[in-house]
Amino acid sequence: MNLRPYIEKFARRLGEVEAALSDPKLFENPAKSQEMAREYARLKSLTESGGRYLKAMDDLAQHEAFLKTEPAESELAQLTREEVAALQAQASRLARDVLSGLAPPDPSDSRNSIIEIRAGAGGSESALFSADLYRMYSRYAETQGWKIESIDSSPSDLGGFKEIIFGITGANVF
Repeated sequence: MNLRPYIEKFARRLGEVEAALSDPKLFENPAKSQEMAREYARLKSLTESGGRYLKAMDDLAQHEAFLKTEPAESELAQLTREEVAALQAQASRLARDVLSGLAPPDPSDSRNSIIEIRAGAGGSESALFSADLYRMYSRYAETQGWKIESIDSSPSDLGGFKEIIFGITGANVF
């Protein structure tokens, strides 16, 4: 599948959104400016992935052309074959990124989330598991660059939580 037209379409739209964001009148409507900023971030990521995809495809074509001229048993041909395999894997991954951008984004993706964890039947073990689950969510949120805010908690005697409620804010949290 030829992704070049889609990548060019993303780049054109990125230019349009950049021009719209440079207009001070846009910021009179906070909701519209926020929506445009989200679209800009999405398009910027897609065009960067698309550019890397096109470069990987060009490099792949050059390597494959080189393999046709080089003797098959040479050491240079072996290194080139290894590089071709790595480029194919990279191009495949980047193509998936670009293809995922073809679908319109879900409006729910940009929402923040509130998570509530309650210890169930099981007494202190379930309270300890609730604490582990909270730490897991917290660490994952940190790796994604999201902010966690504790809303309410009821600690147990052994260091777990009978219940904990926390909010997560950031890009694509939901």
